[in-house]
Amino acid sequence: MSKLLIKNLNLIDGTGGHIRENTDVLIEDGVFREIGQDISASGAEIIDTGGKWGMPGMIDLHVHLNNPPYQPVRELRQFLESGFTTIVCVGGMLPNQGTELKNAIEDGSVQNCARLVPGGVVAPTNGHVKGYIADSPWEVRKWVRKAVEERAFFIKTAASGGFWAEDEECWWVDYTREELAALVDEAHSMGRKVVVHAHSQPGIDNAIMAGADAIHHGAFIDAQALEVMAEKKIAFVPTLRVTSRENIDIKLRAGRPWEAKKMTEAHEIHRQGVRKAIELGLKIGLGTDLPSSPPWQAGDSAVELKYLVECGLSPMQAIGAATKSAAEIIGLEDQLGSIETEKEADLLILNENPLADIASLTDRDNILAVIKCGEIQLQNSCHL
Repeated sequence: MSKLLIKNLNLIDGTGGHIRENTDVLIEDGVFREIGQDISASGAEIIDTGGKWGMPGMIDLHVHLNNPPYQPVRELRQFLESGFTTIVCVGGMLPNQGTELKNAIEDGSVQNCARLVPGGVVAPTNGHVKGYIADSPWEVRKWVRKAVEERAFFIKTAASGGFWAEDEECWWVDYTREELAALVDEAHSMGRKVVVHAHSQPGIDNAIMAGADAIHHGAFIDAQALEVMAEKKIAFVPTLRVTSRENIDIKLRAGRPWEAKKMTEAHEIHRQGVRKAIELGLKIGLGTDLPSSPPWQAGDSAVELKYLVECGLSPMQAIGAATKSAAEIIGLEDQLGSIETEKEADLLILNENPLADIASLTDRDNILAVIKCGEIQLQNSCHL
């Protein structure tokens, strides 16, 4: 049995509690076996951190991996190197492609990659997102069934337009409420969660009334929608990176002024929406919509933590949005998201305290080690 004993951590365990000082973590057969002080374990490989910082591996709930076979592997390695041990793919691959890559990572055929959670995209003709094209409630049901047959872990769709296309507006309606209701009903009947791209009304309300589990983006979200989401316990994954000043500048330099214009219009409304969501106590998860246009690259997800803190989350709450809350939103809370016994052993060892400076998580040199499923995937031997 493989054993790894990490000693003398200042531990942020992901549960939102206090820092656990001088803590030891015993990992055995890929799971956290014991967490406490002065732990000993015969035959274990020992790493004494000397008081470095530990936290759970992070989760990005909104990633678009590019076409297989090689580019997504490279991207998943970049995510892992940046401390994101789990990536939720909401588009870019068909469910069978995502499932094949997920299985290859899990059986060791493809190594040193973040864990992959593949979704199935079902979308209307001329819709914002691309995947299985289905129009009318019965067609929607058929393609949800097909996505589940191909082992999609969840279903993703769109209820509104988006920023990308020059001839598309964020207020456009994609699926009708009837189509969305059919999609959610069919997905839920097979135990699949539904995440919905929705920027504005009436698409946001359509998704809420249909029973979506999470609204992603919400760049033009309003207070009334957020209040109903709070009442119905619908999660919010705001992807603030998309409407950030940095991203707007990138779009302008890339010769996409229509995209920059729409993002500029949304910038402050988006942030007001997140502030309201925090006030209402919505469950907020980290998502980024990466990879995207250069200079953004796979692995830049931690910038979203900075934006969430700017909107009012504490650093501890922002880390929760990337760990425990993210795992709950996607339905993996029994396996991931916190450093608790019998959960899969995803652990970051950091040189700096992320609670003192959340932006330190964007610095890959600050990451001394990345452990996924109990295996050391990255170790900076010069500093640890």
